[in-house]
Amino acid sequence: MAAAARCPGDHRGGGASPTTTAAAAAAAHSEQPEPRNLPPLSRPTEVALASLRLVASPILNKLLTDASTHLGVDMASELRELETSIMPQSELLIEAADKGNHRAKLDKWIRELKEALYNAEDLLDEHEYNILKRKTKNGGEDPDPEHASSIGSILKKPMRVGSSSLSNLRPKNIKLVRQLKELKAILAKARGFREMLGLPAGTSAEGCCTGHTEMVVVTPATSTPPPKVFGRDADRDCIVDLLTQHKTSAEASRFVVAIVGPGGMGKSTLAQYVYNDKRIQEHFDVTMWVCISRKLDVDRHTREIIESAAKRECPRVGNLDVLQYNLTEILQKKEKVLLVSDDIWFDKSQDVEKWDLLLAPILCSHKGATKVLVTSRSKTLPPALFSEDVIDLENMKDTEFQALFKHHAFSGATIQDVQLRGRLEELAEKIAERLGRSPLAAKVVGSHLKRTMNIEDWKGALALKIDNLSEPRRALLWSYQKLDPCLQRCFLYCSLFPKGYKYGIEELVHLWVAEGFVDGRDMNKTMEDTGMDYFKEMVSGSFFQPFSEGYYYIMHDLLHDLAESLSREDCFRLEDGKVKEIPCTVRHLSVHVESIIQHKLSVCNLQHLRTLICIDPLVDVGSNLFGQVVLNLKKLRVLYLSFYNTRKLPESIGQLKHLRYLNIKQTLISELPKSLCDLYHLELLYLRPKSRLPDKLCNLCKLRHLQMYSDGLELSRIPDIGRLTLLQRIDSFHVLKQKGHELRQLRNMNEIGGYLSLRNLENVIGKDEALESKLYQKSRLEGLTLEWNDANNMNPENCLHVEILEGLVPPPQLEHLSIRGYKSTTYPSWLLEGSQLENLESFALYNCSALERLPSNTKLFRRCRELSLKNLPNMKELSFLPAGLTTLSIRRCPPLLFVTNDELEYHDHSEHITRTEQLVAQFALVGVMGPFLDALSSDHSSMKQLAALMDSDISKNLQTIERALEREDEVVMTKDVIKAWMRCHEQRMRLIYARRIGLPLVPPSGLSDLSLKSCTITDTALSICLGGLASLRCLSLSKIMSLTTLPSEEVLKKLTKLDCLIIDACLFL
Repeated sequence: MAAAARCPGDHRGGGASPTTTAAAAAAAHSEQPEPRNLPPLSRPTEVALASLRLVASPILNKLLTDASTHLGVDMASELRELETSIMPQSELLIEAADKGNHRAKLDKWIRELKEALYNAEDLLDEHEYNILKRKTKNGGEDPDPEHASSIGSILKKPMRVGSSSLSNLRPKNIKLVRQLKELKAILAKARGFREMLGLPAGTSAEGCCTGHTEMVVVTPATSTPPPKVFGRDADRDCIVDLLTQHKTSAEASRFVVAIVGPGGMGKSTLAQYVYNDKRIQEHFDVTMWVCISRKLDVDRHTREIIESAAKRECPRVGNLDVLQYNLTEILQKKEKVLLVSDDIWFDKSQDVEKWDLLLAPILCSHKGATKVLVTSRSKTLPPALFSEDVIDLENMKDTEFQALFKHHAFSGATIQDVQLRGRLEELAEKIAERLGRSPLAAKVVGSHLKRTMNIEDWKGALALKIDNLSEPRRALLWSYQKLDPCLQRCFLYCSLFPKGYKYGIEELVHLWVAEGFVDGRDMNKTMEDTGMDYFKEMVSGSFFQPFSEGYYYIMHDLLHDLAESLSREDCFRLEDGKVKEIPCTVRHLSVHVESIIQHKLSVCNLQHLRTLICIDPLVDVGSNLFGQVVLNLKKLRVLYLSFYNTRKLPESIGQLKHLRYLNIKQTLISELPKSLCDLYHLELLYLRPKSRLPDKLCNLCKLRHLQMYSDGLELSRIPDIGRLTLLQRIDSFHVLKQKGHELRQLRNMNEIGGYLSLRNLENVIGKDEALESKLYQKSRLEGLTLEWNDANNMNPENCLHVEILEGLVPPPQLEHLSIRGYKSTTYPSWLLEGSQLENLESFALYNCSALERLPSNTKLFRRCRELSLKNLPNMKELSFLPAGLTTLSIRRCPPLLFVTNDELEYHDHSEHITRTEQLVAQFALVGVMGPFLDALSSDHSSMKQLAALMDSDISKNLQTIERALEREDEVVMTKDVIKAWMRCHEQRMRLIYARRIGLPLVPPSGLSDLSLKSCTITDTALSICLGGLASLRCLSLSKIMSLTTLPSEEVLKKLTKLDCLIIDACLFL
């Protein structure tokens, strides 16, 4: 049966305004029986209040920011009063309304206010859209600079919203002013409520608090406490023994161990404790984790098991047979397998065959060696997971529970006042006694109290009383109510996702930003940074907890229940097997069904819907069906799609004027319509790789994120990308000699952060164009690569590269710099003494054919940790190495000859030849650096010229090798070529030892990673190099023909931390 979206009391065709009708519907909906198992105090008014907070502050900020000039003094004042006084007093309003029997009136007012705010924002949004549209058609110029961003631009002259005359308005904006008038009337009722309830005007919630509040400045804990488990060591050891002990053939079928207990008891924590135990990791060949959470979905959970086993993302396919085959392939070579199935819910009405289907690939060939650990609130398990080994979790001992609570309440906090610490310790013991020994309640309440160390807050927690482990929800609700309203909104929004969902931080933060939940008033931070702070704060408060694998987070079931119950008027999940009426008040909808066709009507009726998220792929969405849905949901701000049976986005997408977020990366869509470029409010766009971008994508002037999960070439193809001034990331920008692709496009893109690679710099005309890019203003850049195409044949003696590089001045805070294909012999001034570029952590030079040494600026490298040199045929010396260096890589730098003075004295100098350095470099290039021969700066610019200086035998050998290189016959060498190569190598070694001065390689003692390839270091020089590297963890030696023996045992014994040694193609070792 399809879900319905009919609103009780919504009589179609009546004369009521949309606001009144929706509010009445919401009120009627709230009078329906509440869902079972709701948290305590989650009554209709608390739900309405949570719903109002979900929307109020973001819209109030928008109204006061964008419309303050022309709202009228009285209305602007009322809006500010609502934000600063009435909203903080909301709990007091409810309490007073309860006592005076005015609860129904307050409920109605809250819902009317919410609907009026929604409608006002929608109309303001449309107005701003029209401004952006006119600006785009005007070539990016502001059509009305004075009032383009304010509501005043819709009026011929400023007027008070309360005015009864509408004659001076443009016809299409009458609706907006009427809506503002309605909002004004609703706001006016707030004063009447306070007078009726006896609350003084202008009193905030803080002002109504009684008693002395003692605050102390402490070091707040901003991250999750260190992993620590209390009171479960015996249970852990018991489970580990059951999972790892050898079983007889008669016992082999007993492969399941179950952890059973009430919600919030710590079942998942204990399972993670076992899962990460060293004995488990050593015993099993592969370990997997899957969270079931109420509803079994064979396809989705099979995919999650594959991802856990393979430790990588599983490509989404719509065929279960393919998924099961892939899982079988992964496991067939594994002898011992462990699956942890967390949070199983099962009753006899469920299809037991689905469980058999899920477990079939895991158990088919490993029954004797496969173990399954399950957690569940019930001892009733699917027949396939029948277990005689059941761990029934018992209450923690008082001392253990006290230790758990104090850990979360005090961990990471520094309290200098000894007396205060003592008072808090006493309060902590009393609070812990009232939490019913619920580990989840201890974690959440303790984490909240830790953030303030406010004596009154701690005393307030004493009001909590949990009689048994079935009632930890009261403590969770208390902690939720203590959250800042902006965090409350973000928490409630998470109810859109199913239980057990693995939340990706970036994805969730981007959704919050798109919904308008993140306060963007801090000009020193991006909204994404602020949203990340929100997330960290909730992790610190234990509303999220890290998942056992990867970079994901999960939410406890009871917290998810709380979010779902409080947000039920605004957020809804449409799920198979849980079909019920969709409230018409819903603004945010997630879809978790196989077929959308049977729900099409109910979804299309949600005309005020702002969010549509597809959790898993839909099997029956074609472009026609999707187009029909879009036409009915014109207020969408977030659209997250997942289906695979259409490759074209419908043209109707351009009608979603309010859209902020569009994610089609989990579809097969690669053809994007021109109308996509009409979504002027769009801020976040996620596409499949290789999608064909429309030409006018630069019209999306508010775009903040454009991700295609590719090498960035597609983004470089966007003409006039410089108009996307809010874009926060461009992985690479290819400079072309075409209009709209010049380097100057970057001029105003000062929000770019992360890593930026500028390619094809040979197409830059000179220093002036380079300066136009204004790289130095891009303060959010962390890493920068400046790259010329290897194929460009610029003459080093007459090279513009240094002029271009002179104009590409990076921002002073840059941490990572790489220069590639540079052909000048000198460095730009910003890399020399006096440079402000002093925050570099890594520096790389690749294919820079004319450079002979590193920049002489020692301040440049004072924080440098990584140095990489590759394909530098003229790099002759390393005069110094940064003192803090931890990673050094030298590859294909032939003139760098690391040899000690002792070795030079030992060898005969009779064969010393003029220009020794250049000759040795030439020989090193033989067979490994053919493409770079012409780049040498010496007079001997070709193999034939070099051969003319040598004796006849060597000349013939060089010519033999050169001919082999020309035939690209390097892999299968003839006997003559091998002999010629050997003769050249012998001559080169004699030249090495003919040097007058040695050049040892002595890295700093803190070096942890050393890689040498196709360069020259002698046996003794390597021993000296390694002798002082007690911190070395990885050593790689490749194609080093000067080595004949490894360092002595005495030297190698000093490398106590070495855990990776690679020796490759060192033919004379």
